[in-house]
Amino acid sequence: MRKDLNDEIGSRYLSDNRQAEFYFDLEPLEHSEKTYHFRYIKSGQIIELYSDDAKRFNGQIVNFIQETKEVKTDYGRDNEPTNYVFEKIMIPEIDASKIGQFMLASKSHKIPTDSLINDWNFNWLDCGIIKFNHKVDKEISNATFTCAHNQNDSVPFVSEIKTLKDTIAQTFQLKKVFDKFTDKLPKGESYIIDGWISMYKLSEKQLEWWENSKPIREYQKTIKDTIDNYLESELNRLIPNSSNLDCFDEFRLTFNKNGKLKSMVVNMGFWERLFDKDYKRCRRILKKAFREIRIDFIDPKYAFSRDLHFGRKEIYISDPTLY
Repeated sequence: MRKDLNDEIGSRYLSDNRQAEFYFDLEPLEHSEKTYHFRYIKSGQIIELYSDDAKRFNGQIVNFIQETKEVKTDYGRDNEPTNYVFEKIMIPEIDASKIGQFMLASKSHKIPTDSLINDWNFNWLDCGIIKFNHKVDKEISNATFTCAHNQNDSVPFVSEIKTLKDTIAQTFQLKKVFDKFTDKLPKGESYIIDGWISMYKLSEKQLEWWENSKPIREYQKTIKDTIDNYLESELNRLIPNSSNLDCFDEFRLTFNKNGKLKSMVVNMGFWERLFDKDYKRCRRILKKAFREIRIDFIDPKYAFSRDLHFGRKEIYISDPTLY
């Protein structure tokens, strides 16, 4: 199933419960006729459990992902989400009842949201958010936990939260269920998870090319470290003051089969490249350095790419190739 993103509802990745309800046709808990209604939102999945007697629970898993399209921006090219792709799977009653009863017994609806928990650490980056919504009789409670798995177990409620999410994941085999969902996604399309984790499904032709190019990748892997170490060493020798240059762009370097630099590209729009003085200066410095760099001590055999990044102390080279 698909649903286009709605500007009024918002396209940010499930930033509130209203989006989950709108995009996946989920009933707001405050309107639920069930005496007990639990909702657990995590990366790519929503788990719904509901019951009238606190003993027999039913439920469903919603697997979801955002489909993206490449667009031109003022800063170059980017992938923007266009719609949600999702599916709903019913949970066996025996499993739904096990978790529903477990949540009631552990009083998960009484656990406060992370901002109300003493010593909760919010300094982690990009490590995920989970949300729990509960309806117990007429009482509605909502809690958000940022980077729960990275919290110290000595922090109040952390052990209970970790046990809860791990028990749910194991009982419902959430990873396996999500992998089956992504395996069925249309090929040749781009997707995004959690608003920042990109995934591309190769088309049949691309899969064929990938298989046929395996010998090339295997050879390139054998010389990868040699090339990376050489480039880093030479660039930092020729540009010893790189940390003082105010160079912040990442450059995609493309070399031909003879090891000669063919192109040096940044993900930046035309006008920004035209007027950005820092970019121009850094590019000139790199081009001058590459006039003295020769990859002639090894035979690359095939064209290859590397990413160049100016770090705090020196220049770093990374390999974008998927081997």
